Amino acid sequence: MDTIIKIEGAYGESNFGDDLLMNVFENFFVEEFPNSEIYFSGQEADYPEKILIKGLYNKKIKEDLLVYGGGTQFFSFSSENKKRSLFEVIKLSIVNPQFFFKKVKQKIFREKAYSKKTAFIGIGLGPFSDNKIYIDYTINKMISSNFIAVRDHISKKYCDDWKLNSVLGADVVFSKYFKQTFPSVSEKHKAKKKIGIIVRDWNWDESGNSYVDPLMEVERYSSKYEFEYIIFAPMKDKKWMQKLNGHNVVMWNPDIDSIQSFLEKLNDYSGFISARYHGAIIASLLNKPVVCIEIEDKLRILTEQVKEFKLWEKPFDKAQLNSHFDLFETEIDYSASLNALRESADNMFKNFKETFQNKYND
Repeated sequence: MDTIIKIEGAYGESNFGDDLLMNVFENFFVEEFPNSEIYFSGQEADYPEKILIKGLYNKKIKEDLLVYGGGTQFFSFSSENKKRSLFEVIKLSIVNPQFFFKKVKQKIFREKAYSKKTAFIGIGLGPFSDNKIYIDYTINKMISSNFIAVRDHISKKYCDDWKLNSVLGADVVFSKYFKQTFPSVSEKHKAKKKIGIIVRDWNWDESGNSYVDPLMEVERYSSKYEFEYIIFAPMKDKKWMQKLNGHNVVMWNPDIDSIQSFLEKLNDYSGFISARYHGAIIASLLNKPVVCIEIEDKLRILTEQVKEFKLWEKPFDKAQLNSHFDLFETEIDYSASLNALRESADNMFKNFKETFQNKYND
């Protein structure tokens, strides 16, 4: 009988990074588990069926294996160590809806512990801001899992501190299951190098959100380049959508774009300034220079993994950003960093496959 595998993540939210994760996971499971039925679970939406080739989306099934597929699925940006008031529950439902709906499901429907097998592949953990309630929730979610693999050393330390056996891998987009390849783009016909600025709304804390105003002045103090804004998640980045009204903006629209066609648009840029984690990862795979914006820890962690990246640090001094523009005049060689990350990601998938085969056949 075919094994039924469900992959759960922040899919269906019109976010290019998460849609790319879905694409990579489908490539992996179709290639390595050809006799399995593959289902993805996320927000209610129609477009994922357009991206998926063999996998199905949001179907009611009884899976044999539940996989938490990449991304930052477990985090908290506020400290919560006491019982919540009704107002706090409403507030949390706005700023962290994923946590809210899962807690409601547990409370109302008395969700039972999984008897099925579970796995976590390429996930990022944290931050948790000393939120004991959410830390306990995350541990309880992971403690009975058959396999845990995380994408960075900070997430690995959480697992070690919680006494959870885990594998240190890398983001799945670094793996061989990212299938797209692109020819190099000639710069000779361009009067100016075009730099893509990948932005995102940041509502979690004021320090991370303070990058907005100095970033929007970038054209005033650097006329050497042509800047163009890019939005990965128009439905989520509504503040930026309002700010950029009248600007030339490139947006991911899964009802129109394919993964391949949008990556081809990104490949046309000479470099990137990115507030999005997967924006920087894609830029490295396209061999483009990148300045990461430190709106949150995972952008800083990424610059530690990919040494060729530059980091625009809090409190987002304009002079520091300007000093990083020399990067756009250099020839970037990501080979050492990407080879190491690809090996880590591929080994993570290989380890999962071996573990799954052994566990499932017990």
